[in-house]
Amino acid sequence: MQFKKMLMRGPASAIAMMAIAATAQAQSAPAADGTLDEIVVTGIRASLVQSINAKRNADAIIDAISAEDIGKFPDKNVAESLSHLPGVQVDRDFGEGERVAIRGTDPALNRTLLNGQTVASTDWFILDAPGRTFNYSMLAPEVVGQLEVYKSPEARIDEGSIGGTVILHTRRPLDLDPLTLNASVEYAYNDRSDDGAPNASGLISWSNDASTFGVLASITHQVQDIRRDGFESLGYPTVTLPNGTKAIMPNVINSALFQQKRERTGGTLAIQAKPSDNLEINATGLYVKGTYDNLNQSRYYFNNFRGAPNNAVVKNGVVVSGSYTNAGTPTAGLMLLDAIARESTIETYATDLKVDYTGDALKASFQGGYTKSTGGTKQQYFGEFEQLTGYSFDISGTNGLASVTPQIASTANTGTTLGFAQLRQQPTADEETYAQADFTRDVEWGLLNAVKFGVKYRTHETSQDAKLRRVNGAATPVDGFVGGSTPSGYLGGINVNDAMKNWNTISADKLKTWFLGRPASGFVDAAYFDYLPAQFSVSEDIWSGYTQLGFETEGFRGNVGVRYVHTDQTSEGRRDRLGGQFGPPIVPASQIEAISLKKSYDDFLPSINLTFDLDPKTVLRLSGSRVMARANYADLSTFLETNNTLRTANGGNPNLDPYRANNFDASIEYYLDKVSLVSATLFYKDIGSYIYRATSTEMLINTDTNPLTNPGGTTVPQAFEVSRPRNGGSAEIKGLELAYRGDVYENFGIEASYTYADSETADASVALPFSSKHSFSLTPYYEDEMFSARVTYSYRSKYFREVNRATSVINDSYNQLDASLTVNVTEQVALTAQAQNLLDETQYQYVGNRDVPFAAYKNGRRFFGGVRFSY
Repeated sequence: MQFKKMLMRGPASAIAMMAIAATAQAQSAPAADGTLDEIVVTGIRASLVQSINAKRNADAIIDAISAEDIGKFPDKNVAESLSHLPGVQVDRDFGEGERVAIRGTDPALNRTLLNGQTVASTDWFILDAPGRTFNYSMLAPEVVGQLEVYKSPEARIDEGSIGGTVILHTRRPLDLDPLTLNASVEYAYNDRSDDGAPNASGLISWSNDASTFGVLASITHQVQDIRRDGFESLGYPTVTLPNGTKAIMPNVINSALFQQKRERTGGTLAIQAKPSDNLEINATGLYVKGTYDNLNQSRYYFNNFRGAPNNAVVKNGVVVSGSYTNAGTPTAGLMLLDAIARESTIETYATDLKVDYTGDALKASFQGGYTKSTGGTKQQYFGEFEQLTGYSFDISGTNGLASVTPQIASTANTGTTLGFAQLRQQPTADEETYAQADFTRDVEWGLLNAVKFGVKYRTHETSQDAKLRRVNGAATPVDGFVGGSTPSGYLGGINVNDAMKNWNTISADKLKTWFLGRPASGFVDAAYFDYLPAQFSVSEDIWSGYTQLGFETEGFRGNVGVRYVHTDQTSEGRRDRLGGQFGPPIVPASQIEAISLKKSYDDFLPSINLTFDLDPKTVLRLSGSRVMARANYADLSTFLETNNTLRTANGGNPNLDPYRANNFDASIEYYLDKVSLVSATLFYKDIGSYIYRATSTEMLINTDTNPLTNPGGTTVPQAFEVSRPRNGGSAEIKGLELAYRGDVYENFGIEASYTYADSETADASVALPFSSKHSFSLTPYYEDEMFSARVTYSYRSKYFREVNRATSVINDSYNQLDASLTVNVTEQVALTAQAQNLLDETQYQYVGNRDVPFAAYKNGRRFFGGVRFSY
């Protein structure tokens, strides 16, 4: 507890630790003669040497991470490793790093490339609309040899990032010993789900004696048992109290239980050939298949269905407590027991062929490939059970975070019957084909030492389908669906009362069996029908070309260039001519019309990177660039969903322009020796055409009142308030990064980083999502010939997350403590142990201020123990 309190004192602790580490290392280092010390290193230090060398030798502002050994990346997840770097924050929705934000930007405004190219990416969660974020949970860290985060762009690197570009490099056979073997087996356990499973990985690489041909293959199998316990209020609608006062009130008081088994199997194949000194051929392939089946249950006490409560207590404009009586006297309380079983599979593959030719005057590289991912929800079984009961609720904080007292015991099934049932299918797909040619000519034209130029074409398509089938099962008693009660320790660590912790749960197997056993008469619909608002596709044909000049003289180097990009975009969907949302076979196909909206735009993206070697150990870097990032696919969709009663609508906007920004950076780096570095970086981003959601009046057809006709018999539209993403916002992000990596004393070392990112928007009511003002990471480590150990503490301050149910949601500050230990039994065999989220932190979300809770989640601690073999 004292350790946690010390670290939570904030950024000052991180800065102080970096200063102490740098001072201690400087004091222990021998007197410098202008050259870096020659040190033979292995393990953690070898990783640091490679990472520091990559940073020092780069012409741009980058950070890098290298694997400690074959199959030994610093963390269980590549995203978690990225969080060690300055300027990088990780989003952990279900206890595992899935998305990364760089320098205060939305994860969708950063790109992740595998060996310099796009990898198609889809998600498994039905509520995550197709976007441009990379799903890090699908990629096993064992296949990655090194990664770089480019925080200042170069013209030769693909466009599409405002914050930064992450480039992951897989291993190649000719970079390894002629015969390399690596295998690991471990057991993974989650203390909240109280379940575990074995994981395994293996790698084999062979090359001939002449090092002209090699083959590398790897395979991984990972299983995780996930349980997330949560409290949710899910928004704050406005209600009018009996005295006429208006106040906001929690939409629901909900106990949420999410259970999932993630099982991923993946493999890579790399073939490398050097038939001559001037020709190299690389062919690579990646395949990953994962199942993400899950059961999401909620016990809702639904305030919003019954209006203002009795005995309402209002605090600072919020109804913090109240009660509902039994049905009809005068207000009925409604309890809903939701059970949603989803079958989700993600399948991803990528193939790439690259040919490099080195001539006397020109180097040429030709590359092409294809990548595709399918995901989404293959099948959803949704059952909603209703019970009319009186209850009281309290979120005032006097009785913990939340409490509810029902008149019918939460463990009783009295009067609970099926009120709604539905089947849904919502698959997604993402694919890209690309081809490019790059050329480099080494020159001696004064300062200029290299001329680089190239062209690239890529075509990308993202699509989502959606089909529904309604079930007639009203008034079916819940008893036949119950599978037991909430699991042991449910909602432990979240301060709610027993009625919220103890309730009867639904069996996923019983729910599925009921659906699959329904006769034809048990369905409202004879077959699945198209749900038009959620069906769309967005395709892009992108042409780009660049010229980049490299220059170097004593103590000075860098590059300057420009990238030109032309984008042809097509957004497609379908709609009912009469404004309905259901498609065939419910609606005649003749009533449905196709939508195809096209947009084209051009971008000129200049960039300059200057590097000054002030002395043999000190490097100053300056950078300026024009960058762009395309809008999320869901935002570009033709999607439009209407509420005819309220005459409101929510939709996409195919006419959006991309985000565009001017970036400026300055960094100073001091290299104490081969394994130690201290650095500071200033950054500024001026973002124009920022995309934000706004509401305006549009004329739409109201199917509830249709046909409203004029004397000529034509359907008359009505005014709807429509919320869509729109351009026009502006924002700026300015900040500071501090970092230290290296030894402190003998076998001890430290990696520490701190980031300050201050974001502002022209409209004070619009906040930049995922932008934490403060974040830091602290990793002390110890290493000798037999042992290596590290502990990582990471922190990020509060940030705006999203608008959810018309409510702006703030993620509270979050801390995480991880640890790892390796014992080298022999040169080939090592025992490994890792632990994640040792503090069992709560992910807390609120509205406006911390006293108005939106949600609180617990994901549990994760433990891993295993053995690794290498040869």
